[in-house]
Amino acid sequence: MHGYSTDSGERRVVPLLLASVAIALAWVSSRILAVTHLFVPWWLDAPSSLVFYGALNALFDRYLWRNGLVSKLGLVRIPNLAGQWHGYLLSSFDGHEKRHHLVITIFQSWTQIAVFFTTATSMSRSCAAVIQVDDPEGVTLIYQYQNQPLADAMKTMHMHHGTAMLRVSNGGCLVGDYYAGRDRQTFGRIYCCRQLRSPQSDAESVYAASGAKGTASRLRITDIINWTVKLATNVRLQAQSEGLI
Repeated sequence: MHGYSTDSGERRVVPLLLASVAIALAWVSSRILAVTHLFVPWWLDAPSSLVFYGALNALFDRYLWRNGLVSKLGLVRIPNLAGQWHGYLLSSFDGHEKRHHLVITIFQSWTQIAVFFTTATSMSRSCAAVIQVDDPEGVTLIYQYQNQPLADAMKTMHMHHGTAMLRVSNGGCLVGDYYAGRDRQTFGRIYCCRQLRSPQSDAESVYAASGAKGTASRLRITDIINWTVKLATNVRLQAQSEGLI
């Protein structure tokens, strides 16, 4: 996964709150050690505040930010978009006449995100993203992506970059537009609704692990490619069964 920006000010407030809690926990732990007369080496006791902060920050980034109570308290305004979204797109390539089935899979933590967009002929992944929460028209996900055609796609399709802007509708669906790069010079409309609240656990663990460490092993990269190709194949089969291709 990669980092994403937001216009919400929570990322300035929450770290200060976590730091305050970490200091309080460090003080409580020191008092407990003093009362119980337990001896702790200086090299373990000195960085205790940092240890508590690191643990709280990791816990909040991965789990706590999703909690409904945290949102009700106003600490987090960033929406949880993680899950698998099914829908279709209309493209200028064929004059917006045909619906192309798609699946968008989003992996997200409080600070990182990955958006995978799969159709019957290509697959793409995000490389930069922003989530706007103060947009008058509603929450908006804007991301840049790199698209890779599948092996059996038409010869006119080539790897390219593009941008997508998706808004969360009142019904909880993602609706918006995409603009392909210079090689394709196409644009279109995207409609999709969330079918699964959480992506497949095996792929989520792969992306979470690679995002946490900053690098992915060759084995993990192979797993990611295999999983994405399998998803693209399923999309193709579903589109064929519905008579879309």
